Formats: sequence, structure tokens, C-alpha cells
Amino acid sequence: MIVTVADILRHAEDFEQMLSDYYAKVSHQTTREGVRLLTDHMSRHRMRISKVLDDMSPAEVRRICCTAVRYEPQAADFRAFEEVNLAPDATAAEVLDAAVTFDECLVSLYRQAARQATDLDVKALFESLIRCEERDEIELKKIKAMDYF
Repeated sequence: MIVTVADILRHAEDFEQMLSDYYAKVSHQTTREGVRLLTDHMSRHRMRISKVLDDMSPAEVRRICCTAVRYEPQAADFRAFEEVNLAPDATAAEVLDAAVTFDECLVSLYRQAARQATDLDVKALFESLIRCEERDEIELKKIKAMDYF
């Protein structure tokens, strides 16, 4: 199946929106103040794709988004949400573990897309998104290790 980079980015943006909504829901349902603060912050700071695209010229974004990718990558879907069940009394550590799981889904999607890309700019776009998600994973793991919440 042939898809465009725009199709893949739309899929990832939909997944990020689901994450934002999910974190907002956890924030409203939790009984722990630290978890409420953490998930509220995470629900408002999820959208990374637009940040990466904002660094490019509009013409470059249009060209990249129209680029065809031979096979649609398989990752970052609803199954990630089925595998993570956070109770209202979930700890911050459990929320952070869930966030790492979600980030890993996006990294997998971006890696598949980068491997399939024949255009160097497309490959660079997905590699940039991979770096963003990997930095996020490191930060989440540091927060968990420090037991901040």
C-alpha cells in the first residue's frame, strides 16, 4: 500500500491527540495531586509534529508531505491504549511507565517510516521526530528515577 508522508503524520497526530485526551482524562479522574499535575502538564505538551514542521519552510513542508512511502507503517494505534489501564488511584510511576509505552509506539512508527523513506528530507523529518520522542523518554525516566511526584 502506498501512502504519503502526510498520511503518516496525520496518523501520528491523531495518536498524539488521543494521548493528550487520555492524559487530560487521567488528570480529572485521579485522586493523587502529583499525578494530576503530571498528567495535566503532559496533556498540554504532546504535539511535537507541528513543532518540527514549524522549523521548515511552507514549500518544504508541502513537498515532504506529498512524498509517497511505499508501505504504511504499523504502529501507534489504539492497542497501546488497551494495554495500559490506569486506575483513578494510579501512582505517578505508573503514569510515567504508560507515557514511556506510548512514546515507544511513536518511535516505532517513525523508525519504520524513516527506513522506508527514499527522500533524504523525509528521512531527516522522521529522524528528528525519533530524537524528540527519545529525549522525552529519557526525561520521563529521569522524573521517575527522581521520584519527583
